[in-house]
Amino acid sequence: MNGRVTLLGAGPGDPELLTLIGKRRLSEANIVLYDRLIDPSLLAFTNDNSELIDVGKMPLHHKVKQSKINEMLVEYARQGKKVVRLKAGDPYVFGRGGEEAQVLQQANVDFEVIPGITSAIAGLAAAGIPITHRDFASSFHVITGHHKKDGQQLDWENIAHQEGTLVFLMGMAQLPNICRQLVINGKAAKTPVAIIQWATQWRQKMVIGDLENINSLVEQNHLSSPALIVVGEVVKLSPQLNISRPLDGIHLLVPFSKKQRLFSNLEDLGATADFYQRSLIKPLEQVLPNLDKYDAIIVDDMNAYHQFINLLLQDGNDLRRLVNKEIVAGNKQVARQLKKVGILASLELPIDSPSQKILEIGASEPIKGYGDFLQLYKKESRNLSLPFDLREFNGVIFPSTMSVKDFLDSLNEEQRSQLSGLKAFVMGEKVYQAAKQGDFSQIIRCPTNIKETIVRIKEEFIHG
Repeated sequence: MNGRVTLLGAGPGDPELLTLIGKRRLSEANIVLYDRLIDPSLLAFTNDNSELIDVGKMPLHHKVKQSKINEMLVEYARQGKKVVRLKAGDPYVFGRGGEEAQVLQQANVDFEVIPGITSAIAGLAAAGIPITHRDFASSFHVITGHHKKDGQQLDWENIAHQEGTLVFLMGMAQLPNICRQLVINGKAAKTPVAIIQWATQWRQKMVIGDLENINSLVEQNHLSSPALIVVGEVVKLSPQLNISRPLDGIHLLVPFSKKQRLFSNLEDLGATADFYQRSLIKPLEQVLPNLDKYDAIIVDDMNAYHQFINLLLQDGNDLRRLVNKEIVAGNKQVARQLKKVGILASLELPIDSPSQKILEIGASEPIKGYGDFLQLYKKESRNLSLPFDLREFNGVIFPSTMSVKDFLDSLNEEQRSQLSGLKAFVMGEKVYQAAKQGDFSQIIRCPTNIKETIVRIKEEFIHG
C-alpha cells in the first residue's frame, strides 16, 4: 500500500507565511522530515501522533545525507504513511526538491509539491525592498552562491550585464568573490547592495552599502549566514519602504491554541511569536448525575462546559435542561467565555444553597471545591521537548496555571538554567503564584483579558 509524500515549502521563516494547504498537510501527516532553517513553531501544526524527524543540514555538515533522506521518503510512503518533507522557502528554489521529486517518481511513489514563499522575494519585501519597480528594475534574477560540484564558475559576464535585480541565495561565504566578479565584469562599484540576515524573523538584520564597501560593513555588523545578497538600484528604496512596528525585534513564547489570538495580536505589532505546546485534552466517558437535585452548576473551564453539553445531548437534552439553575463561572475568564455562548454566569456561589445542591464540573481537581464534583476530562502531557534556545526570547506569556505547568514540564535542564533571562507575563493572580516555580528574571502581572495584556506587554518593552 502506497502512502503519499508532500514536498512542502515552509516559507522564509515567519510561521504565518506558511500556506493554508501546507498547514493542512502538516495536520494530516504521519511523518514529518524537517530542515534546520524552518521555524520550529510550524511543528505545532502537526497532529498528536506525528513522528517528527530532524534531517537538518548545516553549512559544511549534513546531519542526514540527501541519499538517506530520499530512501526515507520512499520507505515511509511504501508503508502507507502520509509523509511531509518540510523544507525552508520553496522546495524547487535551490532546495533539492526537484531531485527528491525525481526519486519519488522513479520509485512510483505518489507525491505532490506545495510551493512555499521564497526568501528571494519575501526576504526583500520584509526589508522594504521591492524586487522589481518600474523606475529601477523590470526583471530579477535569483542565483545560487554555491559553486557547482564540477568547479564550473557562474557566467559572471552575463550576470553582471543583467538590467534587473540580482538576488544571491546561500552566498555569504562567497560574498567577496561575488562583489569582485560583478565589478570585474562591468557592474559599477557603487551599485547598491543589501545583505539581509534571517529575513522575516525577530533576529532580522540588514546592512546597506555598495559593491565596494559591503564586505567591510558585513564584518563590522557581524552578519553571517543565512542571509540574502541583493544587488541593484531597488535597494535605494529600503529607507523609505522599510516600515517599523512597535514590537519589532521582540521575541516571545505563547501557548499554542487553534484560535491563536495572542499570537496574532503580537505579530500584528511586529513581535515574533513562537509556540510552546499545551497538554492534550482527553474527554472522559461519564454518566451525568440526576440534574434535578442541583440548584447550581459551577463551570471550572470551557473544556468542561463543552463536554458537559455533549453529555446532555447524548441523553437527549439540551440547555433547556438547565432552566432555573444558577450557573457559576470558575473565574472571570470563564465568565467571559460563557457569555460568548449565551450564558450570563455568576462569579459567586449561591449564598443559600447547601453543598449537596451544587455540582462542579471540571478536570482532575475542583476549583471551588464546594459540593459534588464531576470530572469530565483529563490532561495528558505530550512529552515533547521545547525546540528552542530560551536565550533567544525576551519573554513568555502564561494565560493559565496549567500553561505554566505545561511550559515548565517541557524544559530540559539547560533550558531551566536559561529562565533567568526571561520575563514571564502572567494573566491573573493564581497564574502569578504558579509562575513562582520558575526562575524568571521578572514576573509581570497582567489582566486576564488578552487585549489588556497586549497593552501591558507593549508598555514593558516600549517604555519599560
